[in-house]
Amino acid sequence: MENIHPLFVHFPIALLLTGLLLDGLGFVLKKSALSTAGWWCFGLGVLSAVVTVFTGMQAESTVSLGPEASEVLEKHEHFQLYSTVALVGLLIWRCIRWRLVPPLASVYFVVTILAVGAIAWGSHYGGMLVYEYGVGTAVHPEQPQGDTPEQSALPPAAAPAIAG
Repeated sequence: MENIHPLFVHFPIALLLTGLLLDGLGFVLKKSALSTAGWWCFGLGVLSAVVTVFTGMQAESTVSLGPEASEVLEKHEHFQLYSTVALVGLLIWRCIRWRLVPPLASVYFVVTILAVGAIAWGSHYGGMLVYEYGVGTAVHPEQPQGDTPEQSALPPAAAPAIAG
């Protein structure tokens, strides 16, 4: 299995969004248990984002792309790479400042919302690569010469009845 990127792509999205939600609720409701759960989800989300970026870089060399798909891949790659760098910085900031003071909390949450939003938007481009361009899938296999798409989808016994 040369492309393991699909095994990892959903973890950062789910963990980062959940971590942001729990952390925000914990801060607003002043519930340390929610903040702690949010911190752990966020930390695991950042770790999984780093792993996913590396597997994505490896996966890039295993797929063939047309010109349109290459443009989408560039957008996907830039969003995910830069967002992950920002998220690593936010995680370090959060590790140093475990208790968020209200003025800094606003800055932290705004930057985190932007970074997690950028990860989500970059993931949209990854979905486009798979679902619109069939990158890394067998969605667009080559058609045998002379067959129309309708004929090749039918069992061999039914195909001559259409042609006849």
